[in-house]
Amino acid sequence: MAKFRFNLETLLEQRARVEEAKQRDLAAIERERLDVERQILETQRAIADQKRDLRGALAPADGAPRAVDFQSVRLQSHASLHAVATLQRLALKLAGVHQRAERARAELLRATADRKAVELLRTRRYEAWLREEAKKEAAAVEDMVNARAARERGAGEEAA
Repeated sequence: MAKFRFNLETLLEQRARVEEAKQRDLAAIERERLDVERQILETQRAIADQKRDLRGALAPADGAPRAVDFQSVRLQSHASLHAVATLQRLALKLAGVHQRAERARAELLRATADRKAVELLRTRRYEAWLREEAKKEAAAVEDMVNARAARERGAGEEAA
C-alpha cells in the first residue's frame, strides 16, 4: 500500500510552532500578572501593618496617657502614603498586564484556528486518499478475479 503524503505538512508544522510561541508569550504574561498580584498583596499587607503601627503610636494599647512622638508618626504616615502610591501604580500596571493578556489570548486563538484549519484539510485529504486507495485496491482485486475466471474458462475450453 502506498504511503500518504500531505504536501502542506511544512505549513502545518510552521503553524504549530507559531501556536506554541503564542502559548509561551501568554504564559510569560500570566507569570508577570501573578508577580504583580503578589506585589499588590504584599503592599496591601504593608499598608495594613503601617496603619496598625500608626494607631499604636497614636493610642497606646494599655490606655495610659503618654507623649506622642510626632516625628515617628509623621514618618509613619509618609511611609503609608508612599505605600498607597505604590499600590496605585501596581494597580495600573496590573490593568496593562490584563490588556496584554487579552491580546495574547486572541492571538493564540487565531494561531490555533489557523493550525486546526490545516489539520482539517490534512484529515480531508487523507480520507480522500484512503477512498482512492480503496478504489484502486478494489479494481486490482477485480482484475485478478477476471483474469482468474478467464484462465479457468480457457482451461475448461481446452479440456472440452
